Amino acid sequence: MFDYKNMSLEDKAARLIMIDVPGTVLSGESREHLRKYAWNGVILFAKNVQDRPQTEAFIESLHKNAKAEMFIAIDQEGGLVDRFRFPEMSLSPGAMALGHTDDPKAVYEAHRIMGQELKDLGVHIDFAPCIDINNNPDNPIIGVRSFAETSDKVALMGVQALKGLREGGVIPTVKHFPGHGNTDRDSHLALPCINSSREELEKTELVPFKAAVEAEAEAIMTAHIVFPALDPQLPATLSKAILTDLLRRDLGYKGVIVTDSLSMQAIADRWGFAEASVLSIEAGADLILALGSFERQKEALQGIVEAVRTGRLSEARLDESLARLAKWGGKLANRPLGTIRDTDSHRSAMREITERTPAILNNAKGLLPLKPAPGERVAVIMPDLLPQSPLGEVSRAVSIKPILAQYGIEAEEFNFHTSAFGAPLKQLVQDVSSFDYIILALYARGELSDTQKELAREIPAVCGKTIIVPLSSPYIMKDIPQAHTVITAYNYGQLSLEALVKKIAEG
Repeated sequence: MFDYKNMSLEDKAARLIMIDVPGTVLSGESREHLRKYAWNGVILFAKNVQDRPQTEAFIESLHKNAKAEMFIAIDQEGGLVDRFRFPEMSLSPGAMALGHTDDPKAVYEAHRIMGQELKDLGVHIDFAPCIDINNNPDNPIIGVRSFAETSDKVALMGVQALKGLREGGVIPTVKHFPGHGNTDRDSHLALPCINSSREELEKTELVPFKAAVEAEAEAIMTAHIVFPALDPQLPATLSKAILTDLLRRDLGYKGVIVTDSLSMQAIADRWGFAEASVLSIEAGADLILALGSFERQKEALQGIVEAVRTGRLSEARLDESLARLAKWGGKLANRPLGTIRDTDSHRSAMREITERTPAILNNAKGLLPLKPAPGERVAVIMPDLLPQSPLGEVSRAVSIKPILAQYGIEAEEFNFHTSAFGAPLKQLVQDVSSFDYIILALYARGELSDTQKELAREIPAVCGKTIIVPLSSPYIMKDIPQAHTVITAYNYGQLSLEALVKKIAEG
């Protein structure tokens, strides 16, 4: 447990702020920034990661240069949102995929494995699971990050995920309170608004969070969303009516309240770091994610310090949050182990779970399982690059051709850019027009690109035996209702692709 009672005002303020830093090696400026201020911790992103040895060395260097003991955090939800993708890790297929198994034990085990592997790498806090409800298919940011479309199922699976991460050895953080599922905007880019009544929220969005509170969730992350029924002016992150009156008083929550990143445009463009930091603490938040430039991080810090000096915030209010954060102090001893334990058993368990995740959404023509006759030709069409996170920090190519070959299905593979148009698309359609079967893979976070809509029209027109594969969210199929054969694994990680092809080949 860290001792906050004898800290200076500036150090107390810094203990309420988690930051990020650039690069895979600490620069001189980064080291100075860490040594000068008693930051609560650092959240790692793909920009900080090359491989496991580098990541472990980077974490050790963060601790070595920190003014005070600090937490290491990450967004590792599984599926699309995985900052660490090391070969030794047994990556979860993600929330929607796990939800499809309808097995709470599978959800628990996947998250227990995730938690243990994060702990072994030296991580203390995982900003997961996402317990938003998929009650708006037009949502561009949640999608496969949600377990289900119903509140009760999300509550059940979310609590199992929380308990699994806890058992694995990291601090779980349920998000995004009071619910990010029913939006049609991405709060990284805009300020969404959910116009549900308080009664409607009680029956939907709040149900999983009530369950998380009952499960004594260590941390709850806020949503940068306006809920007029709860607060007509301020988003949840900055709203006392939502964080203190609703979450603390009405729901009885006693754990840590964490803000989502202040660098997201929903907050940064309207309030700035200093004012948003003060407003969030006034609202009831305990830990602020001040991500971005060092200057903006210092703005957040100075905003809190000045608010105390002018009497807007009391030092006792800072102490209240520090006391909650101090309860996590026992985790601070965790350091990278230099290895990931139980790799073989983890991989075996995650493979078994992932094999249960693919879903045949439509098989109207009976094309699945795929059994081409001798001499029949199969084409696979894949997007050439796919993002590894909703922010598109890292991109990679994926292929199912070699996996199909394991089942005796020889295929020729073609690639397309998701924003290609004109001649390249016409050429692609022409190139595949003579094949007997076509597997067309599509990807989008929200709405399909015009390129993919065109392919989804043109490819089945030249090949009546076309199988469409959403590589992530199945909600993209609303843009191509004419599709007659659709199968998904809700994810394009290697284990998910292997499970997908197994389902295509064997049914």
